[in-house]
Amino acid sequence: MDYISTWRSVFGAETVKYLGYKISQKGFAPLPDKVKALQEYKKPKDIQELRRFLGAVNFYLRFLPNAAATQARLNKYLKDSKKNDKRPIEWTNEATEAFERTKQDLTNATLLAHPVLQAKLRLSTDASGVAMGAALEQSTNDEDWEPLGFFSKKFLPAQINYSTYDKELTAIYYAIKFFRSWIEGNTEVEIRTDHKPLIYAFAQKSDKASPRQLRQLNLIGQFTTKISYI
Repeated sequence: MDYISTWRSVFGAETVKYLGYKISQKGFAPLPDKVKALQEYKKPKDIQELRRFLGAVNFYLRFLPNAAATQARLNKYLKDSKKNDKRPIEWTNEATEAFERTKQDLTNATLLAHPVLQAKLRLSTDASGVAMGAALEQSTNDEDWEPLGFFSKKFLPAQINYSTYDKELTAIYYAIKFFRSWIEGNTEVEIRTDHKPLIYAFAQKSDKASPRQLRQLNLIGQFTTKISYI
């Protein structure tokens, strides 16, 4: 028979530190000491150090809005590199700014709420020239919205050439896939976009859509057809 180890247990605590997170009744956030260590991280001298830094930051990826876009310049250094690559980094002003911005974003990491069963959900998505991003929020009263998590992803080389419409649709598609386990079974899911043509996406005739667009719309439609313009 297994027993609870009392000396390892904490009772009546307002907050608990667990697996790199600070957990409270209100939600959870990165541990302050972990954030402080990354705040003080010196600019990496080589590819291996940069890979280590990004790995540590991306442990908290779900707390960081638009991380893929912010880190895009840094990830260019990792292209075609090996795991223990010791090649020195030639830092540009743009890359240095991306490094400092990445650390600042972690410092400003948002407290994420605990999911509430049957709460209304809204998924706000956006796409830039190089990356896509999304935020999933919940509300139990239609007024106060709490963040549940963030998603971001770099566009693949072929996707860089998509039209604005296709980039925005692709952002919704990947965000739905990422948050699928959160929104499955919830009948109150709303998608919000800043690209107005997308609100008519489900009204267009199927013969006007490409096979890729149909595939994306079919997946999105399994969860919601409610899209609003912001």
